[in-house]
Amino acid sequence: MNRIGRSAFVFSLAIFSCVALAQNRVPAIAPQPVQGVDSAPRLVEGELTAAGSAPFHLKATITEKDSSGASEVDIAWLDPSHWRRTISSDDFSQTLIVNGKDIFEKNSSDYFPLPLRVLVTAMVDANSALRFWRPGDTVFTKANGLSRESGAVCPSPSAKNCFAYPWGLTEFVAAPGHSIWFTDYRKFKGKRIARQLIYRVDPGDSFTAKITNLDPLGHPSADLLSIPDATPPQGRLQTIDLSQAQLQALALQPLDIIWPQVIDGKTSGDTSYYVSIDRSGTVREALPVSVAVERADDSARRQISRWKFKPVLKEGAPVQVEGLLNFHFDTRAYGPAAPLTDSEVRKLATKIVEPDYPPGTPSGTTCSVRIAVDSDGYGIEVMEGPCPRELAAPCLHAIQQWQFTPVLENGQPRPYRGEITFRVP
Repeated sequence: MNRIGRSAFVFSLAIFSCVALAQNRVPAIAPQPVQGVDSAPRLVEGELTAAGSAPFHLKATITEKDSSGASEVDIAWLDPSHWRRTISSDDFSQTLIVNGKDIFEKNSSDYFPLPLRVLVTAMVDANSALRFWRPGDTVFTKANGLSRESGAVCPSPSAKNCFAYPWGLTEFVAAPGHSIWFTDYRKFKGKRIARQLIYRVDPGDSFTAKITNLDPLGHPSADLLSIPDATPPQGRLQTIDLSQAQLQALALQPLDIIWPQVIDGKTSGDTSYYVSIDRSGTVREALPVSVAVERADDSARRQISRWKFKPVLKEGAPVQVEGLLNFHFDTRAYGPAAPLTDSEVRKLATKIVEPDYPPGTPSGTTCSVRIAVDSDGYGIEVMEGPCPRELAAPCLHAIQQWQFTPVLENGQPRPYRGEITFRVP
């Protein structure tokens, strides 16, 4: 397994690739916080499940970018107390029937994935995302003038350098853990409903929900809401949102991240992650909300995924938990203060691959490559050092195949930086 992480230029390409909703990618306009806004401007989107709304039958498909799998969603809704939902996918399936006070719920697993749960909720209640919005978070809506009926999304109400989408009005809410684009608005029973929703996981990943059918429910069959046996709370998947202080009180270990030593650029600052925790107290997902140093992101999320929390009970039944965790990072706080030498790094390498030098390269020619290795032994960054141009590509290719162990300080694994020198024999 290749244990060298993304280099700086790969990261730049990943960001550049996030350019179009048409390709299930987030827009090229960089979202900016809205200053001086104390409440999120409402979306145009009408809530399908609001009290008094017309009964409906909805079908939708949810796909992950660059993945062949899909989730099929089918919702039949009469009123807030009488509805049925089915979700079918390889990873998670559910049948949920609400018939007055009786509830039947059957799930294929004990965890409801965060992107799927957020999209299934938002497609019938778009403003659910606003419940997680905080003053200063990014929001593009028609109400604040940053989204226009033409499909233009703008950095300011008076801006001319806008990005236009072919589906008309496009709105965006960047609430922690609930970052969603709403577009392709169409009318249904006096409301405007977004037929395409894109949930942003991180700069390189997203999930897209497309409503394929939305029709009046008509006369449902008698067995639509038939419940053979009500499901007790212990058998239902419920989720609650907790503050950082509450999550810290439930943690079974300090919520500290051993930040890897990035090679250059910004080395300290603030960052945050949105975590989703299953009913046993295991972290199942950690999504970046604000990441100042993307090169350290994989390492941070890997560490967060190992954290354990006390299970949370609601009415005597365990529930899923989600919440925002804020951190101050310092990529020089752990490990050796100075970069390791070539010989020191080679002693920590468990797999060494020598470059294929171009024919005719003079013997004794050297090429240096800088690396950063995290506390798990994963290479998170490589960068060319002093090196002839013709040797850079083969040396970088070789180092990407190396494997490492972390430095041990007082028996604890720690990250490090180092410089490796290749010498043509």
